[in-house]
This record gives sequence, structure tokens and C-alpha cells, in this order.
Amino acid sequence: MDALISEAAVRLLWTRIPAAGVYYLGPPMATAVIVLAALFLAIALGFIYYVILRAPWRTQRRSLSLPPGPRGNRFSGIPNEVLNIQPWRKYAEWAEEFQSPVIHLRTFNRTIIVLNSSTSIKDLLVKRASIYSDRPFSWMYYDICGRGKTVFNISSMDKRHGVYRKVLDRGINRRGNVPGDVGKGGSEGGSGSYWGLLEEEVEVLVDRIMKDPEGYEKHFRHNSASVIMKLAYGYSIKENDPFLKLAEESARISGWALAPGKWLVDYYPILRFLPTWLPGPLTEFKRLGQHWKQRMDLFSDVPHEWVKGQMASGSYIESFTSRLLRDIQEKSASHPQPGHREEDRITEDIIKWCAVGLHAGAADTTVCALTSFILLMALHPQVKKRVQAEIDEIEFIGEGELPRVRIRDLPKLKYLKAVMKEVLRYAPIGNLVCELNGSLALPHKVIQEDVYMGYRIPKDATVLANVWAIMHDPTLYPDPFTFNPDRFFNLGVDSPKSEDALLSDPYTTTKPVQQVNPDPRNFAFGFGKRVCPGIQFAETSLLLCMASILSRMDISLPVASKDIHQVPKIDFTTGLTSHIKPFPIEIQRRR
Repeated sequence: MDALISEAAVRLLWTRIPAAGVYYLGPPMATAVIVLAALFLAIALGFIYYVILRAPWRTQRRSLSLPPGPRGNRFSGIPNEVLNIQPWRKYAEWAEEFQSPVIHLRTFNRTIIVLNSSTSIKDLLVKRASIYSDRPFSWMYYDICGRGKTVFNISSMDKRHGVYRKVLDRGINRRGNVPGDVGKGGSEGGSGSYWGLLEEEVEVLVDRIMKDPEGYEKHFRHNSASVIMKLAYGYSIKENDPFLKLAEESARISGWALAPGKWLVDYYPILRFLPTWLPGPLTEFKRLGQHWKQRMDLFSDVPHEWVKGQMASGSYIESFTSRLLRDIQEKSASHPQPGHREEDRITEDIIKWCAVGLHAGAADTTVCALTSFILLMALHPQVKKRVQAEIDEIEFIGEGELPRVRIRDLPKLKYLKAVMKEVLRYAPIGNLVCELNGSLALPHKVIQEDVYMGYRIPKDATVLANVWAIMHDPTLYPDPFTFNPDRFFNLGVDSPKSEDALLSDPYTTTKPVQQVNPDPRNFAFGFGKRVCPGIQFAETSLLLCMASILSRMDISLPVASKDIHQVPKIDFTTGLTSHIKPFPIEIQRRR
């Protein structure tokens, strides 16, 4: 792997990647004349584009108004309050202020619709998923950086979208379910195919935390990366692993390239026709995008080629990529189908992008959930002790003083499952499906004009789901700011039948979504056609990590003086994924 990365890197022009938050960076202008000429050209082209294609007088008058919303600043249209705070809280406040669960904002020339209630999300993103499942097109990311084929950003109207979901579902969900789901239409070997991987890696995680308790968040990241790299490529990561550095770099670049409001070319696509050779900051976005494309292509191509090389040598470890590559090789040899449309079948390119999507989808989500979990256990010792008592009731044979929890034991841990649900509700992994100032944007887009609650939803509007507002809605979750796993315990939803329905389709439940204390997985993993394709695997991994940690470790707040604990104030990080901001805790081996 090191040799592949080095060989590919030598061919690149290495330049420093700018820090996030910088709009355009570049060398000084050669002359003032070129600056003025380039600026005049950009303004003129933008004005012509607006007058001809976007001018209000060309738009047919409509009698219906947009949903209510705040006024934005004169330049970008983005309300100033959103730029410097956790935006999900402000959106919820505006929904209350305007007495509407649906609000709208403007950013440059785009309309943004924010959904702040479970009803509006279900009505639009689920029931009308056929028109609300697209993605806004990012010219900077998709076109200039060449990432138009990524799993989570590809248009729902692209035939690849459906193929991606089928490949991922077949590749991970039916091999990574909890034991109660084994045999439900899965492939040979069932979920046990990945049980060994998860159980092996969780032992490494527990050992690392015991040796270095203060670095628990770092250990969660190592565990997540190790699981995904082995799952996707059969590759075992090392300390300071070069491939892992590529993956992390690609994630950072994606965040910068997708950051809403940062790149004018996303709002005025005509700017992409400016020639790259034109010097100065006006075209630096194109040079930057070309460099970023080279770096992210390394992340996509190098591990895929590494797997192919391992397979050719006969010394590979079975993985998502190797299994699918072998399948298409065998089918091609035995049943060639030259007339079959490429976009409807699994190709090597499909496999490559699906493997990249595995890392993109799981890199931070499990880390955030486990970080919030371990901090909440320190804050709520009574919950921690109750989970430990439940684990202790399991009959472990020949496991010693501190037994290992196996995946086969997870169905017995009903209270732990309630704790996991409450962690997802209390500290949502993604407070928004998209953030205006977040590190990575995954919004929905409506592909045709629509009407909802008497309001007009314009074609091509960006649609955000305010997950935080739903998870803290007192009409859905009484006393929402209290961490209380009992709200999900013994509610009649833990039977295999209803549990399977929830896992296979988060909205196929025996009760309406508007019930009190609905399953937070209905909202935590996306909506409609954009539901996370790895929800079952993620849940299994989370439950196993939580059970293994509490079976062998005690977590508590540090004692200040005279046995008095200092209870910290809870706050949350901001980004695509979110978790409780770390505060001092103590982790010790359980006695």
C-alpha cells in the first residue's frame, strides 16, 4: 500500500492545501489591468446569466407564498444568526416564532426549506420521496473536483443511485445484522460473515482504552477506521497509516469543497468557464479544485488497486471489494451479457465507489455516538449500573472473571438497546441533514414545484431536516432534555417482528411516527430514498462496543473534593456529525 501511494504521489504537483474557511487563495496578480479585466468579465457574465435566466420578471407569477422565514444579510442572504451559532437551535426558534414547522431562507440565489417537525419530514421526505430525494448540484465538488459519482451525493435520478443501494445492502446489511435478523433473506453465511471482524476489533478497542483511558475518542476513531478498512478492503491499518491519512485528507477536502456559501461557482455556474490560466484569486478555485481532485482520486483508486493486486497474488483477505470483484469475474466468465446496460449491472467502477462510500458513511457516525455514550454514562451512574447488571445476568461459559460479550448475546440486552436509542435521541449524530456552516452538506433537493401546508415549495429548493428539533420536541418526547432510557424500555417494540420491520425500513412501524417516544432510528439515519444503507451494521457495531465497554470498565466523573462530583454543562460540537463536547471523566478497569 505504501508503495502504491508513493508512486501515485510522485506524479502530482504537491502544493499546500489551504485551511478550511478560506474562500479563494492564489498568487499575486501580474498586473492591475488583468485584475480589472477578469473582475469585469465575471461581473458581466454573472449579470447576463441573472437577467436572461434568473430574472424575477421571467418567472411566472404565483399566487402562493413561500413558507415564512427570517431576513438575511444583503450580500449572501444568509441570516447572520445562523453563521455563528449552532444553527439547528435557531431554526427551531424560528419555527416557533413564525408558528410554522416549515420555514425558508435564502442564500445567494438558492431557496432553502427547513423542516422542523416529524410530520413535515414524513410528509415530504418519505411520502413524497420520489421528488424530494435529489441532491443540490455542487459545481465545485461534483464537476471541478470530479466527485459526481460519490454514493451519498449522487443524484437520485441517476441510475447508479439504485445500483449503489442494492450493492451496499447486499454487501453489508445482510451480513452484519444482529442475531435476530439472521436468515432474513440474507446471503449464505448470514451476518456471521462479519461477526468475527466486529468481535475482534472491539477487543482491540477495549484493550486500547484500558491502556490509555484519556484517549478514548482517539481509540473510537481507530476502531471505526479499522473496521471499515477491513470490511471494505481486507486491509489492516497501522499507526500513522498512509492510507488512513489519505482517507482523512479526502474527508477534509470534501468538507471544504462542499461547504455551502463558500464557492461562488456553486451559485453562478457560468464562472466555471473562466480559463484556468487566468491568474489571481478569481480563478484560484479551479486550480484548487484540480489539485483536490488528484488527492481524492488517490483515496478512491489506490486501495481498490491494492485489493486487485492482492487477489492476483492469491494472498488476499476476504472483503466487500474482493467478494464483489470475484462475483463479477465469475459471472463474466460463465454468463457473459454483452447486451446488458452497464448502468443496470454491477461493474468494477460501481464496486470502487461503493467501497469509498463505506468509509465516508461510517468514519464519524459511530465515533460520535460512542463519544456521547461514554460521557452520558459518566453523568448517569444509575443507568450505567443497570446496564452492567443486565450484562452480568448473561450466562458466560468459560469466559473468566470479566467475560467477553458476543454478538449472539446482544438480543438479551433489552435495556442496553433502550440506552442506545436514547443516546441517538439525546445527542443526535446529525443534528441537521445539512448545515449552512457545517463541514459537509448532505441536503435534499425537490425536483419539481410542490405545495405543502398552503405554501409553495419551489423547484430545485434545498430541503433540510432539523433532526435536533424533532429529537427534542416535547410533544414527541416528554421532558426531552432529560436523559431517560426508560422511555424506550418495555414499550412493546422489542419483539422480533416489529424490530425487524424497523431495521429493514425505519418507517414501516406498527405505530404512527407521531406516537409518544417514537423510535429515534426513524430520524437518526436519514429519510426516504436517502436512508443510511448501513443502518443494521451500524447498530450491531454500536451495541457490541457499548456492551463490551461497560462489561469491563467503570466510567465516572472525577471527584473534586470531599466526594463531591463536579457536574459539567453539556454542549455539542458543530458539523455534519455531532456529539457531546468532551469533559473530564475517569475510566477504570471494572472490579
